[in-house]
Amino acid sequence: MYFNRYWYEYMKIKTINCKSYTLTLKQTLQNAKNQYSKKDGFIIEIITNHEIGYGDISPLQGFSKETIQEIGWTFQAFLKTIDFNIDYSFDEILDLVEIHCSEIPSLHFAMDTALYDIKGKKHNMPISKLLNPKCNNQIKLSSIYLHGNVIKKLGVNCIKYKLGMRPIDQDIKILHSISKHNPSIKFRFDANQCYTLEIFITIYQQLKSFNIDYFEEPIKKPDKNILQKIKKQSNANIAIDESIHDGNNYASWIRAGLIDVVIIKPSIFGGYKKILTLCQLCKQHQIKIILSSSLESSLGNMATMHLAAAIENNHEHGLNIYDFYDHFIASPIYTKNQSSVTFNQITGLGLKL
Repeated sequence: MYFNRYWYEYMKIKTINCKSYTLTLKQTLQNAKNQYSKKDGFIIEIITNHEIGYGDISPLQGFSKETIQEIGWTFQAFLKTIDFNIDYSFDEILDLVEIHCSEIPSLHFAMDTALYDIKGKKHNMPISKLLNPKCNNQIKLSSIYLHGNVIKKLGVNCIKYKLGMRPIDQDIKILHSISKHNPSIKFRFDANQCYTLEIFITIYQQLKSFNIDYFEEPIKKPDKNILQKIKKQSNANIAIDESIHDGNNYASWIRAGLIDVVIIKPSIFGGYKKILTLCQLCKQHQIKIILSSSLESSLGNMATMHLAAAIENNHEHGLNIYDFYDHFIASPIYTKNQSSVTFNQITGLGLKL
């Protein structure tokens, strides 16, 4: 189903460039662990004898383990493995990237993106269809409540709301106001691991009357025992996000049916094969998959959208880049208030640089 690589085609790489960027967020974002006002990253440019492909290296403080220095070292080491005088098959290049870049997930993601961008352009196809010929042609988007926003009627059916930033009585007041303006809205409550089990159960009782899609990472230092207790003491759907990056044995939680949703930040998780393998495991165990932003640029955002289309689900993904930025490296293919994105007449990534 996945990993359609066009095995017997070849490309000659002429050069690979890496250019830094800094993006300023339109509003400082804060969670229980970090605060973000700008985002530093790098654009990968792979120039071949036929096409140019682009990728986004976008590590995220508090999630990514690699440093900027480690990204640079690994990129330079990878360049030394490339023979610019020979033709490589697409499969050979993907394998070389996996061998040399897999320990630096944000770099691995960017390199895979650039290679699939080249392949898509050559075949006049979107990346999503290269990954899965049965991919969706459209994906749905959720939104996020940002502190201080005017509460109004939304164009989406699902909104993410950060818990633990304000007293719960203030949260409840805001949530009632959002619900009043949007009666059918679903809430995704993100607590960034800020509660003990006892406090979470109390919070859950206060919020359970709302239309809740899931609670994202509600518990400090989650483990199998705590997740089992949540199942016994509540009807809450539990999602994991940080746990994927914290060294937890999340695959065993999936297999044991202890979680309901897996939230993947593709641009910091790693290469495409690793991402789609995790998605396949989730599907096998009827776990909902949501793809989410790690504040990457519009290039990384678009790559993640292709992955969302490739996994063939109809859930709302947290990928509206307008929630975070007003200015872009490349203009998105969708507008600020769209609730979905359609992949019509797209080749490769679908962005113009």
